[in-house]
Amino acid sequence: MRPLPPLSSAPVQAFLAIALAALLPAPAAPAQTAPAWGPAQRNRVEKLAARWWKARPASYFEEWDPAVREKLEAEARALGPLPEGAREELRDLLWDVLRKQSPKAAKGKIEIDTPYGEAWAYVSGKGKGAPLLLGLHGGGADAGDASEAKGNWVLEDALGIYPQAIRLVSDSWNTVHGKRFLLTLIERAKVQNEIDPDRVLCAGFSMGGTGSWFMAGRHADLLAGAAPCAGVLMASPKSQLARKEEVQAVQHGLLPNVRNLAMYSFIGLDDNNCMPGTFLYVADRMAELRERDHGGYVKFRFSAWPGLAHEFPRGEPAGALAALESERRDALPACVVWESAAAPFPLPDEEDLVVRLPKTCFYWLKFAQPADNQLVRATRKGNAIELELRGTPAGAKGLTLLLDERLIDPAQDVVVRWRGQELYRGRPQPDVWTVLETLDARLDRTLAFDRRVEL
Repeated sequence: MRPLPPLSSAPVQAFLAIALAALLPAPAAPAQTAPAWGPAQRNRVEKLAARWWKARPASYFEEWDPAVREKLEAEARALGPLPEGAREELRDLLWDVLRKQSPKAAKGKIEIDTPYGEAWAYVSGKGKGAPLLLGLHGGGADAGDASEAKGNWVLEDALGIYPQAIRLVSDSWNTVHGKRFLLTLIERAKVQNEIDPDRVLCAGFSMGGTGSWFMAGRHADLLAGAAPCAGVLMASPKSQLARKEEVQAVQHGLLPNVRNLAMYSFIGLDDNNCMPGTFLYVADRMAELRERDHGGYVKFRFSAWPGLAHEFPRGEPAGALAALESERRDALPACVVWESAAAPFPLPDEEDLVVRLPKTCFYWLKFAQPADNQLVRATRKGNAIELELRGTPAGAKGLTLLLDERLIDPAQDVVVRWRGQELYRGRPQPDVWTVLETLDARLDRTLAFDRRVEL
């Protein structure tokens, strides 16, 4: 592990002085100028980070100790404000501490302890600075093999991870345990393999295509692209329908969220394993969204193949991989559309040992307790942010905007409006806790922010 670089810039010296003042006992004598930054003070900050990462659950199958987190959060908040221009340096300091105490990246096979027993995934290819390709196998009840995805979804110069479903049920990847498994694998690839967080792809065929649509819709903020192929979507009256006219609706909390995501999808019109109705219905809905929303949903590509059963059409999946391999995530889009689903299907069954993991952050938005089927649209133009809300329990209350110098001009006021009403005007100040909290939330260096507007 390379040594941490010296923190010598003026902004960081000021931050560390503030951090030291917050951590040391209050002096009995009148306050004096904080001592210059030195090894002892630096160690205090690093030790807090080390204790945080040590206490953080090792996977999404584990939970924080509430008392431990509360204590560590109080210490982090006490570190106080952060000088302008110090976000990246602080983020890198926290990240280096995390990397230093993380296990080495697995070779050949990843193994994770879960309440269901050991979960595993094949891993192959490159790591540091490379894209990540998460390949999901097909199958269903009592059927499915990670080697199928490992053989189909191969991208040169990428790290490939090919998980074996924990429980082989009809919709393994969309289950409460499937989601936790996939999110854990993505985070481990970021930390242990040091993949490029802005080049994460998710792809699959059949049940893997269904799972890839789920990941794209629920977690578009984590992905650069998705290739959901020859699958189905949760729909009413059911998922297996041959004609789009039979589909009444698809599961909410999916389609609006892929506004800024590159997607490549196909279906065979004679597919009886994953009938084409829902994919055809979705293609029409995506075209409508694109028509209504200038600049949105423009990277969605779909094809329907006459006479094709449940198989890859000629030239696939090479065509999907070629279309997505150069994509980079739009991590800080000027417009974010986020539709929530509190309890998406499939619901937990009697054999499940975990519950559904809530989605509380999406790009630069945070909602601690989003209501089912609520929709937030946030459009940023310079320092002005315009909101459109539907189904939120109390208007904009509970919504947090996560910001930094990449999104706004810190020297100017930020103005937030909803329905013509000004909800906020001011200059949010950077602080240490926001950097730690947002880095921790997704273990994503790009999505680490340093200030917030709480509405």
